[in-house]
Amino acid sequence: MNEDPRKAIWLKRKQLGRNKYLVNFGLLPWGVGLTALFSIIELLSTHEISLVWVPIRLVLFFFIGFFVANGRWMAMENRYEPRSRRP
Repeated sequence: MNEDPRKAIWLKRKQLGRNKYLVNFGLLPWGVGLTALFSIIELLSTHEISLVWVPIRLVLFFFIGFFVANGRWMAMENRYEPRSRRP
């Protein structure tokens, strides 16, 4: 039988370690990506970017990214790792 391809992806990502996973799949895409997106939306709608809001967005979206990536990490561990192998 064929193994679940998502499991192979998970095992590869798990090798990064939890901290690098959180940075690469949580903090950077959510924090930087959403900050850039909302700044572009602000620029298009008001024709200027308020520099006060940029660090606020970064902090807010970093927190959101951390919790999303941490939740995904835990969900994948629960799905693909037997309880006896987890610390």
